[in-house]
Amino acid sequence: MNTGDVEAVIQAAIGGQAVTQVYEGEKRFDVVVRWQEPFRSSLEAIREITIASPSGPNVPLGQIADIRVEDGPSVVYREDGQRYSPVKFSVRARDLGGAIAEAQQQVGAKVKVPYDTRLEWGGEINQLKEALRRLKVVVPLTLLLIAFLVYGATRHWLDTLIVFSNIPVACAGGFLSLFINGVHFSVSAAMGFISIFGIATQDAILVVTYFKRLRRVDGHSVQDAAREAAIKRLRPVLMTTFVSTGLLPAAVSTGIGSQTQKPLAMVVIGGCLILAVVARVLQPPILLLTHQWLERRDTVAN
Repeated sequence: MNTGDVEAVIQAAIGGQAVTQVYEGEKRFDVVVRWQEPFRSSLEAIREITIASPSGPNVPLGQIADIRVEDGPSVVYREDGQRYSPVKFSVRARDLGGAIAEAQQQVGAKVKVPYDTRLEWGGEINQLKEALRRLKVVVPLTLLLIAFLVYGATRHWLDTLIVFSNIPVACAGGFLSLFINGVHFSVSAAMGFISIFGIATQDAILVVTYFKRLRRVDGHSVQDAAREAAIKRLRPVLMTTFVSTGLLPAAVSTGIGSQTQKPLAMVVIGGCLILAVVARVLQPPILLLTHQWLERRDTVAN
């Protein structure tokens, strides 16, 4: 018996077969025929479906096929000429990369893939890997560009390092904010860290360049210049820092799309709040100690 003929009978009897079409104005509908409910609603009834054989008599389907109930996909998907069965799941309460790595380890250890079958992991994890590859290039270039601009403003490598010391402080605030709120690191959070690189650098430059102007133009001592710079640049620095409060609605949102914008907002707000407190306390003493050491070194050299 021809396998195609058997499948055609099964399709027509159980699933239905379009035999013609009905037109209603511009709309077109298929007219589908299939066996009545009592003749296809049970395994016994399906086994009694008759198939015409080439020799003439009809043969019950149960005599030429093994009919039973099995768990399996309701739809057979195809890609590149091959069948595939998707298994989908979502990740909650942990980071995506760690969850997928653990899932791959467990599947590799406990699942034996049959011959001529392969596993492919797709979805957001591939987008995350691609984004991380780009960040490995973007972040160093960003820091290099910031260093070039800072050195052009300060004209001294030690002052450049003082400006860059604000970046770890801001990053610590960003990580602390993620930890307190139970939000895992993501590409959105990484964008937030890149944003606070610029904010931290701008805050430090405001203080350091004013300190150098007081020393070079007004002739202040190191101690007076550090104190004056800390006092006179406190308001501009805080104004720059508290601009981040504009992201507060995004940080507390819970609607559609909040999973994307929330980590970025939390990192920026946490980093700026730490800058507003810690950097203001640490930066003047660092300036004072660094430039006093430079003065002593120049005195010994002369």
